[in-house]
Amino acid sequence: SSTQLWLITHYHENGSLYDYLQRTALDVDTCLGLASSIICGLVHLHVEIFGTQGKPAIAHRDLKSRNILVKSNRQCCIADLGLAVMHSQGSDYLDIGNNPRVGTKR
Repeated sequence: SSTQLWLITHYHENGSLYDYLQRTALDVDTCLGLASSIICGLVHLHVEIFGTQGKPAIAHRDLKSRNILVKSNRQCCIADLGLAVMHSQGSDYLDIGNNPRVGTKR
């Protein structure tokens, strides 16, 4: 027998940013709002938070419009962290896991 791990997330009816941009015309304010929420998400991933409720710094390594979900309020959610790596500044440790792949094949 083997163990299966499942990651369950919220459902975002607008789908990926890629799909959303294919079917939706954006005005400047909406475009800036989407970009701002992506930037906020990246900052949250990249910053190490210290303390008992902290988290390591995380690099996504495969950020693209298909890996960004658009919420119903037009805020974005960074998804598919399968290639992400963690860095702990305190120990200067970089956890790259056992996945040698990086990014999207072109």
